[in-house]
Amino acid sequence: MIESALPLLLKAALITIEASALGAVFGSVFGVLMGLASCNRLKVPGISQLIAAYVTIIRGTPMFIQLLFVYFALPEIIGVDIAPLPAGVIALSINSAAYLSEIVRGGLNSIPSGQWEACETLGYSTSQALIYIILPQALKTVLPAITNEFSTLIKESSILMVIGVPELVKTSRDIVARELKPIEIYALTALIYLIMTSTVAFFTKKLEQKI
Repeated sequence: MIESALPLLLKAALITIEASALGAVFGSVFGVLMGLASCNRLKVPGISQLIAAYVTIIRGTPMFIQLLFVYFALPEIIGVDIAPLPAGVIALSINSAAYLSEIVRGGLNSIPSGQWEACETLGYSTSQALIYIILPQALKTVLPAITNEFSTLIKESSILMVIGVPELVKTSRDIVARELKPIEIYALTALIYLIMTSTVAFFTKKLEQKI
């Protein structure tokens, strides 16, 4: 039974990885931009308040509601239907972006102001200071928190089952409903999740050591 279930679970795991990876990529892009725009040194009046409101709303509401809004309400607003997997990726992205923006903002704010002043004294532009001096130091500080967020994203992707995405949990439930072997299937599913999150932690640890 395990032999027949494993290929199905691995196929579902690939969908989980795809949704999580895309959510992490888009979440990182927007999270970094929002973190930069809301940090103390680069704060943009008006924009930083909007970002703060966005972060408060996303962090203060369940991801389940966010997913339902994207899948059911957003198509009504824009007039275009959204397939389950893209809707799931959007929900993961907007959720991850809010948390990552706070991580980036906190990392940038942890850099002493003297670092910025030294860059100005040496003639660095703001972008040069960010790329060569500030961000490398901030990255080392926030890397553990980013790792935790990516691992959490992989686990939270299981919520996509409610809109019909055939990810790992939905597939395992379908197999259990057919085979009536919950212990073996759910244990195998948990092991696959553990492998995925441990892999993320392993490579991030290597990156942290290199930095």
